[in-house]
Amino acid sequence: MGISVSPSAFHNIPYQTKPSKVHTSDELQQLKKEPTKVTVEGDVYRSSASGFEKLTLDELQSEKLSVDSSKHTYITHSDGSTDDMTQLVAIRDPMGSGEILIFDLSKKTIDNLKEKFGDSNNFFERNDGVLRLNGKAENFVAGWMQNIRVDRGYEKADADRNGKIEGDEAQALTIGFERQKDYDYIGKKLVQVNTVMGANYQSLGRAPDAHHLFETDNIYHRNITTAQYAKFENTVEKELDHTLQMDANLDGTVTLAEGLSDEFGSNYKQQIIDDTQAFHDHMLAENSTLNDESRLQNHNIGLYSILSEDEEKVQQKISLKQDLYLKELFAQNPYFLSGMSTLDMADANKAKIDTYG
Repeated sequence: MGISVSPSAFHNIPYQTKPSKVHTSDELQQLKKEPTKVTVEGDVYRSSASGFEKLTLDELQSEKLSVDSSKHTYITHSDGSTDDMTQLVAIRDPMGSGEILIFDLSKKTIDNLKEKFGDSNNFFERNDGVLRLNGKAENFVAGWMQNIRVDRGYEKADADRNGKIEGDEAQALTIGFERQKDYDYIGKKLVQVNTVMGANYQSLGRAPDAHHLFETDNIYHRNITTAQYAKFENTVEKELDHTLQMDANLDGTVTLAEGLSDEFGSNYKQQIIDDTQAFHDHMLAENSTLNDESRLQNHNIGLYSILSEDEEKVQQKISLKQDLYLKELFAQNPYFLSGMSTLDMADANKAKIDTYG
């Protein structure tokens, strides 16, 4: 029985593995010698469109801003590090309030923006020390700010309106995403591992990988292959700076690869290989018939999903039916569980669904 999941705006088609072609013995031997390949596909975030008209130099020079230098703060990140190389930056409010927003961006981010949007008049250095963004630079930053405030739910999640996402408020952020994973193998050799985005902009509070954020005394180690959210900051301004650095090529999209690299480091692909190899070794230990050196096979691990409340209720009903089915089997034969592997148990659960679905 399938569980439907609301699709995202892009990269939302369920990943379908391609049937493996028949390989010659020589081709198989060559695949065994080659390094394991990793494909990481999909987008975690995409910036919103912003269409501010470019201001002239005269308009920039005559613009009146109210700058409160006492509000200038260092950027302190979630990991405790502090970036003291910051500058006040100004853009028009992407939400259409007509206000000019003034906030900090790190020097690294500003340098990256200047390298990308270095055309004349995109950056105006004011006498009060504020860097006024204009043209493509302003629209680019404004688009990401709107994405954070609206698409990712920062504005709505800040229930007490103190400008910070604190405690359980983070549950309302819509930054969770789903992951689909499969891999090709020959015997014990991993040939290619594929990890693909499912639906994104999902409730963080409903993502299984994020439950540890809202529990006390819970030691949890994030797994790169099952991660369902990208590292995030607790204010719009800090998350904006963070996002502008995650979007390494400044193309308006934070890909899954960029999100994983930001948290797990530049060697994230090797971590995916190592984690998948451990899973594969365990699978072969439980079912040696899958250890076939004569052909290329594919194993679809499946979707790391995020269920809505209604979908979770359906899943709970399925689990209850599974329990009833297994109890019925046990009542008929108390020894039927002996010798069953995890894969056999999965087949039994599937049989239950077919029987009771």
